[in-house]
Amino acid sequence: MINSKYIYVENNEVYTSLNAASWTKFQELNKTVISIDYFENQFYVILADGLYISDDLKIFSLINSDYTQGYLFHDDNNLYVVQDNKIFNIQTGVENIVKLNIDSIEYIQTYFYATVGNLIYKSNDLKNFYLVKTNFDADMSNLRLLSDMNRVIVYFNDSSNVLHYRICTNTINLAYWNDTQNINNTFSSLINGKFLYNDQAYSKTPIYTEDRSFDKIVKVKANGQSKVEALTSFVPSSFQVQWERNSTNQLAFTAYDDGSLAFSMLGVEAQIVFNGQTFVVKDAEPDYSGGIPTIAVTATHIYNEIGRIRQYSTKTGTLTYSVQDVLSFYLDNNPDNSLGFTYKVYGDFDKQQITDLGNNSGSDMLSQISSTWPEATIFPNNKCIGVYTHDAFTKNFGGRIDFGNNASEVKMTIDSTSIINRVKCIGKEKDTTDDSSDTANDTVTYYFDPFFVQDDSSVNNWGVHLGADVNDDRFSDVDSMKAYALTQLTPEPSIAIDVTYSGNEMPIPGEQKRIEIKQGNFVSFVSVIGYTWYPFDSTQTTDLEFENLTATILNSQANLNSRLEMVQQLAQKALSKANSTTTNYISQTDPSANNTVSTGDIWTRVIDATEGSDS
Repeated sequence: MINSKYIYVENNEVYTSLNAASWTKFQELNKTVISIDYFENQFYVILADGLYISDDLKIFSLINSDYTQGYLFHDDNNLYVVQDNKIFNIQTGVENIVKLNIDSIEYIQTYFYATVGNLIYKSNDLKNFYLVKTNFDADMSNLRLLSDMNRVIVYFNDSSNVLHYRICTNTINLAYWNDTQNINNTFSSLINGKFLYNDQAYSKTPIYTEDRSFDKIVKVKANGQSKVEALTSFVPSSFQVQWERNSTNQLAFTAYDDGSLAFSMLGVEAQIVFNGQTFVVKDAEPDYSGGIPTIAVTATHIYNEIGRIRQYSTKTGTLTYSVQDVLSFYLDNNPDNSLGFTYKVYGDFDKQQITDLGNNSGSDMLSQISSTWPEATIFPNNKCIGVYTHDAFTKNFGGRIDFGNNASEVKMTIDSTSIINRVKCIGKEKDTTDDSSDTANDTVTYYFDPFFVQDDSSVNNWGVHLGADVNDDRFSDVDSMKAYALTQLTPEPSIAIDVTYSGNEMPIPGEQKRIEIKQGNFVSFVSVIGYTWYPFDSTQTTDLEFENLTATILNSQANLNSRLEMVQQLAQKALSKANSTTTNYISQTDPSANNTVSTGDIWTRVIDATEGSDS
């Protein structure tokens, strides 16, 4: 899709915007568009002879010649077209007839909002529509809605056909709208146009190269000062860099007083620049006991300063967000973001539900992202907050970890506390509210009854481990809910791997390496999620921490076969040493219970292939 947050398409022209207020012409199409929508990573376009699909708005493929007019829109699962008073589900062919001649319609959070003249109606089922009482002016016409999760924007023409817009920050109840604002644009009408919000506008796939060189000049800047000095008096063996995924990102060292200006600049809130990244001193411990004054410094990465900004507003209720939505709510157009934090999102994240987002700090924002999208890695480039999917953060340069060769110690910790193999699923509630009625209906009904989902293999191996309910208002279909809930399970224990590397090379966060332990018949690929590195002391080895693996890897058939072969070899060695009167009892049970066993006899206990699979 076009890499812009806001897109407007009318006739054969495409316009883009970064703020939804100022628009510029992006391109002209080779087709005249009647209606357009972006659904499941593709454009759906109604042209004069039918409904087309396109990846890039350059090549169009006809998929249905029945739809030659109307207005395209979608919810989380389906694509629709409205033609006057008829709404068609393009996937299922179901047709709904409504009492309104709808101009446009959009799905915002959990409701469909239709525009008719200068009025807005809402519905949860595309059958029954209820008037939303707004503070709109009488001369507003040709309404078009656009939602970017933080707000809803209505674009409209006035009586002079001049284009304006108004904003509603309550995305659940589109009743009260802010004052009218002018729009900077080169398009003037809203007859056929469609506004699109691209929540993947800044989703990129990074390109990695294996570069283990680093800038060996350490710089310091005193708190509140602009002058930067090179620091040369730190003790090389004391300088260490620590990083742990979504947790620690800091450096520490001890420096001695060499009479330099740089040493005198060391103190709390001073900034240390190492290898292009800025760290802020949070702990400084002077020591005068050894004759030469020293200072021990611990500095955290500057992205931790995001805790100094706040979002005082709250988006009330349980709403559906993308990662970009959360970042934008805290960092875009927020006057309290005076430190200038920005963000980039790498990879595609599913949207998730969050309740009452806001009224807290930037650090709380990062914690919210980590808890809502557990697979996300937050890795900053100074004040630019990078949020990566697992695949986007992982890079493989062919590196190997071989115990006994380039790894002096490998420690594995198996942990079963995180197992979740059974959850209760609760989907979307049906809306029974009638805005025209004074009586309330408190009965809660759902599109499907709540049900349980479990991983049968995990339950067989480890027993039932219940998790918190998966309550997600996006799902009105049982199969879709079940498929999603299965992805939320943690069916196996995890293995944490910590490696003491027999070298001092610069570690790369997210680097995937092949790890082999010949003594344990263990081979796997693991990614770096933490390290301690001594860049200025080659005698100190790098400590690497790798992502958790599932414990099933230790119960593989290869390992089981290896153990069976070992038992057989031991039995054969014993037999070769035995004399002619030695008896070899091959059985599951102790042979002495039913036989006269002599000294030197051998009991070979048969191992079933499934025995011990839970260990």
